[in-house]
Amino acid sequence: MEKVNCDILIIGAGPAGLTAAVYAARSGKKTIVIEGRVCGGQITGTGDIENMPGMIMVDGAELAIKMMEQAEHSGAEIVYTEIESVDFGKTHVVTTADGIYQCSALIIATGAGPRRLSAENAEKFDGRGIHYCGLCDGNFYKDKNVAIIGGGNSAVEEALYMTDIAKSVTIINNTDKFNAQVVTIEKLEAALNYAGVHHGHVVERINGDKKIESIDIKNNEGKVKTIPVDGIFVAIGRVPNTVLFKGRLELNDWGYILVDKNMQTNIANVFAAGDVVDKPVRQIVTACADGAIAAVSAAHVV
Repeated sequence: MEKVNCDILIIGAGPAGLTAAVYAARSGKKTIVIEGRVCGGQITGTGDIENMPGMIMVDGAELAIKMMEQAEHSGAEIVYTEIESVDFGKTHVVTTADGIYQCSALIIATGAGPRRLSAENAEKFDGRGIHYCGLCDGNFYKDKNVAIIGGGNSAVEEALYMTDIAKSVTIINNTDKFNAQVVTIEKLEAALNYAGVHHGHVVERINGDKKIESIDIKNNEGKVKTIPVDGIFVAIGRVPNTVLFKGRLELNDWGYILVDKNMQTNIANVFAAGDVVDKPVRQIVTACADGAIAAVSAAHVV
């Protein structure tokens, strides 16, 4: 297999990885970014973004393209391939489906993926009625009834987006109140086809034969009721993409990578940035900040 050497190798091309690429390349280091799918990470499935500094409103996919173009303009190379293994050492080695990459400093920006719904028949309907991205799959439910699972910002934003498409939108939240921005909640509650929220409920069972017909939800007292729905959109948190690093990098109890103030992990010259890191706030701006710090730190040790 082809072997490629570089100064700084970045795994993941979301906001953290692409920002790291800009800073690393501008520092004069040979920089390569490895991405398994498309640049942008979670923002590619986000609609209008209103809290990005300097932009009153920007589409997530558009922002992802701009970040990718900026990284390449700065001199970083983006490679699209799947990673098979990562080996740490004096020189870090990343083996992919297309070649072997060796670097002096490694930045892990693998992000996080959606937490899957745990309910009876969930596996049966995964991708066939259960979805994790309204922007991606919402158009399948024009003039239909949908349920949004979750009570945080992501869930409320997903519900708000779906009010422009679906006939009715209902939220199922396992806590007793929303954990979302007030302004977003107010926008949702003002939508005419918002059917309301069931706080303190979990989805117990998904009903249907070839397609979803209804869901059984249960409250904290064990009472069950059935709600007719055609589709489900799940927003109950994220799971860090750290499978490749378990047992070698220090992780917290939820699998997020532990780093110091320089974004360095417990292994020398291995850094981490973005949503894969243990931290209190996960937003685009914090991912970008992590990426910048990680790249500057990496450049100092190369």
